[in-house]
Amino acid sequence: MYSNENFHIIESLGLIIVSHNNLLNQQSVEKIITEIKENPFFKEEYFVLIDIRNSYIKMTSEEVENMSDYVYDNLNETGLKKFAILASALQLNKAVEFVLNYKQSSKYQVFSTLEAALYWLKIPLQRKSQIEIKLDYLSHINYIH
Repeated sequence: MYSNENFHIIESLGLIIVSHNNLLNQQSVEKIITEIKENPFFKEEYFVLIDIRNSYIKMTSEEVENMSDYVYDNLNETGLKKFAILASALQLNKAVEFVLNYKQSSKYQVFSTLEAALYWLKIPLQRKSQIEIKLDYLSHINYIH
């Protein structure tokens, strides 16, 4: 099965890593939210690192606002702590637009470096290489088959 989005839970860090590859739209976001919420290892107090560096965003401002509302409606009650969005320079504006439309924008921040995202999530920087390996794996998993 081919998928443009993948996630991995690192229980010891209380971290969910989400990797979006190729097209990033409301449908792909809805799919990953459903999969995370249905995962038996999901815990409310987790932090989330969302890597969109390997994706392209094809959404109007209205679609970004609608996606923001969808994410709020489906994740607000989960108790997840914070969400760090790791974006490339080309994606920063859309990622920031999403955060500005989110009703609790203090839960979301956009970063261009993994180090800054980990620092904000209070994940020890000594674990950076482990997380980089997982992100690399998640971004290439679709090409293994």
